[in-house]
Amino acid sequence: MDGLIRAANAPLAFRLVLALPAIVMLSRFALSGGGLGHVLQASGEWAARLLIVTLAVTPIRMIFKGHHWPMWLFKRRRDLGLAAFLYALLHLAVYVVRQSNIHVILYDLQYKEYLTGWLALTLMLMLTLISNDRLLHSLGLWWKRLQRAAYLAALAVFLHWIWMKLDDTPALAHFIPLVLLEAWRLWYRFARPGAQRREGPP
Repeated sequence: MDGLIRAANAPLAFRLVLALPAIVMLSRFALSGGGLGHVLQASGEWAARLLIVTLAVTPIRMIFKGHHWPMWLFKRRRDLGLAAFLYALLHLAVYVVRQSNIHVILYDLQYKEYLTGWLALTLMLMLTLISNDRLLHSLGLWWKRLQRAAYLAALAVFLHWIWMKLDDTPALAHFIPLVLLEAWRLWYRFARPGAQRREGPP
């Protein structure tokens, strides 16, 4: 009975873990009474981290096939993607509050560092809207093709990050592991000896 209760509560517990960074950063802001700069930066970084983890699940699952924990992570990929979008949404909300002027926000759009941020958020919104079982069955193969927009979203997030900061090191430290994992996945599927040239799971 206890095992069943733990299994039922697992998704909620996992979502609470995903919410912890937001709780910490908002609590710190509320208690310090300082500016929103920390929340803006931290929310953007957590959106990037969770998007990276979401995309890294498939190559990790391939590398560690036969182990239990990659499948556990794979089953929670939708929660990871949703959390990435929600942190991106928090990032946008803080940006809008800080600017507090629609004309300034529209003026910022002419700059590539802001445009890539809007592009990433738009793609993540689209991915969030189609990430449900009903659309998965309705769209068929198109669902998988649309899901590949996550890689374009990751590229937009990376460019937004490096163009907004003077130091590229943090962005590179986050994204290089994903690039290496994806490079391995492509090699394993298409270039390794005996590889079958067919499309695998998303």
